[in-house]
Amino acid sequence: METKRANGWRTAAIIAMILCLALAILCIVILAPTNHGAEQPPLDAEAELKSWSADSAARDSLVAYVKAVTEDGGADYIPVRDRIAVFDMDGTLTCETYYTYYDTMMFIEYCLVDHPERVSDELKEIAASIKPGYLADENLARNFAKAYAGMTMEEFYQYVVEFGQKKTESFHNMRYIDNFYLPMAEVVKYLYDNGFTIYVISGTERTTTRAIVANSPIRDYVTPNHVIGTDFEVKQPGHETEASNLNFKYENGDELILTGGFIQKNLNANKSIYVEREIGQRPVLAFGNSGSDTSMMNYTIDSRNPYRAEAYMVVADDSVREWGKQDWETKSAEYAAKGYIPISMKNDFAQIYPEGITIADEQYHERRWTVTAEEAAAPAAEAKAAGDVILSDDPSDFVLLSEAVPDAILEIRYYSTYNFVGDRIDGYEEPLAMLTEEAAAALRDVSDELKGMGYRLKIFDAYRPQMAVTHFMNWALDTEDTRMKDYFYPELEKDVLFPQGYIAEHSGHSRGSTVDLTLFDMTTEKEVDMGGTFDYFGELSHPDYTGITEEQYANRMLLREVMLKHGFKPLVEEWWHFTLADEPYPDTYFTFPINSDSLADGAYDKAA
Repeated sequence: METKRANGWRTAAIIAMILCLALAILCIVILAPTNHGAEQPPLDAEAELKSWSADSAARDSLVAYVKAVTEDGGADYIPVRDRIAVFDMDGTLTCETYYTYYDTMMFIEYCLVDHPERVSDELKEIAASIKPGYLADENLARNFAKAYAGMTMEEFYQYVVEFGQKKTESFHNMRYIDNFYLPMAEVVKYLYDNGFTIYVISGTERTTTRAIVANSPIRDYVTPNHVIGTDFEVKQPGHETEASNLNFKYENGDELILTGGFIQKNLNANKSIYVEREIGQRPVLAFGNSGSDTSMMNYTIDSRNPYRAEAYMVVADDSVREWGKQDWETKSAEYAAKGYIPISMKNDFAQIYPEGITIADEQYHERRWTVTAEEAAAPAAEAKAAGDVILSDDPSDFVLLSEAVPDAILEIRYYSTYNFVGDRIDGYEEPLAMLTEEAAAALRDVSDELKGMGYRLKIFDAYRPQMAVTHFMNWALDTEDTRMKDYFYPELEKDVLFPQGYIAEHSGHSRGSTVDLTLFDMTTEKEVDMGGTFDYFGELSHPDYTGITEEQYANRMLLREVMLKHGFKPLVEEWWHFTLADEPYPDTYFTFPINSDSLADGAYDKAA
C-alpha cells in the first residue's frame, strides 16, 4: 500500500515538472522578440532595399555579407550578440551640405533668428560668417557649446526637434528632419531585421543626434543609449564652475543644464576610442563618408577582429539630385585601396529622398546679417556702445600684396606655427597677404619710398578673417595651453591676455586695411633691429618704449614716419601695426578665408 502511494506521488511530481517545463518554454516563445535578435534566414533584400539600384555592386556585397554571417553553422557565422553595425550620421545617413547640415544650420538659426538675445555678439558674428566650405572642426563645436549654455537638457532636446521642422533652402519641400538618405535608412532596417544592433557614431553633439534619430525613419532601430556623439559639458545649476562633479550630488528635482563647456569632438581617433569605451568590442560593419570616419572603419576591419568585417564609404558624387561634388573615380579608388567598399550616390542610389523632395535651383542664397548691441539684449553694464557690426564674405575689393607691392617680403606668421598660439590659425589656408585696394595702393607708395632708402617691407600679417580672430579667442580661454609663453608673453599670465586687450573679439585686421610689418635692410639682408619681436605681448612693443637703444628707437620712428606720411595711423601698443586712416570699410568685418580661390576672379590685378 505504501509502495503504491509513493509511486503515485512520484508520477504526479514528474507530470508537474513536465508541465512546468512546457509552460516555461511557452513563455519564452511568447515573450521573445520576433523582429530582432532571432535566428532567421536573411529577409528578401530586394524588397527591403528597394531604393537601391538593381545593379548596385555595393548593395549586392552587403546582402552577400549578411547572408554569410547569419547562416547558422556557416564558416562566417556571427552570433546575434556580436552583430554590431556602426553608422556615421552626417553625410552617411543624412545630407551634410551647407544649408542642410543639421547642427550647423541649427546653430545659425538659434544665434541669428530664434534667440539672438541669448548669445553674445561674438557668437552671432561667427554664425553669420559660416559659408559653404566652412570647417566643422573642434573650434566651431566649442562655439556651438557656448551658444546653448544655460539650457536644460529637456529644453535643448526640444529645440533640436523644433528646429527639424524648419525647411532648408537647398531643397524643395524638405524639412531638416527629412534629410535622411532613403537607401541608407533601408540598410539600417535591413540589418536590424537580421539581428544586428545598430549604433550611430556622429560628430554631431550627442543629445542633438539622439533627437534627430528619434524623429527619423530609423527611430525604431536605434535606441538613445546606442548614440555616441560629440559631448558638451553638463552640470547642475549652481555648480557650473565646480572643477569636479564629485564636489556635488544630484538631488530630487534637480535639473541638468548645458554649461557652455566642451568635452570632446567625436571625429577621427575619437570615433574608435569611443566605440571601444562605450560598446566594448569591435563592430563587424561600419558605414562612413569621409576621412574623419576612417578611424572607426579601420577599427572595425582591423585584422584582430575575430569575425569577418566590412566597411562601406558613401561617395557624394551626385550633383543632379544632390549637391555632391566628389569625383567617383578618385574617391572610390582611394577607399578601395584602404579596404573599404565605396557606395556611389549617383549610381547605387535609385532614389535618394522621399517623393516630392527635389534639389533647389541654387544651393544657398547669400545672406547678410547685421548684428547690433541691442540685439544681444545683454545687461547694460556689458552692452557695447559701438554701432552695427557688418559681416561680409565679399573679397571683390581686395588685392594680393605679392602683386600690389611686389618688393615686399612675406612671412605670414599665422600660416606657420611660429606665433603666440603655436598652431596654424584658422582661415590662413595659404601663405598670402591681402588688403583692400586702397590700403594696398598706399602701402605700395610706402614701399617705393623706403626702397629708395635701401629698405624693403617685410609683411607679417594683413587681412585677417573673422574665423582667425575666433581661433585666438578660443585659445585665450584655454589657460592650460602655454606652449609659446616664453617667446611671446614671458612677463604675463595667459589669463590676463583677454582682459588686458591683447586678445580681442574684433580685430581691425578683419576690416582689410590693417597691416603688421617691419623693415628689411637690403644691404645686410636682415630685418632691421626694432628692439623687440613681432607679436610680443608687453610694454616692450609700445612704439615709444624707452628701454631700447637709440638706434632701435630710430628704426621704429623711421617706419612710423613713412607710414604716417602715406596715410596710415599707428597703434600705441604695437610698433609693427598700422591701419589706413581713411579705410574704406570702417564698420565691416570680412569672413572669407585666405587662399588664392578667394581672389580667383583676378581682383589682385586691380592694384597693379
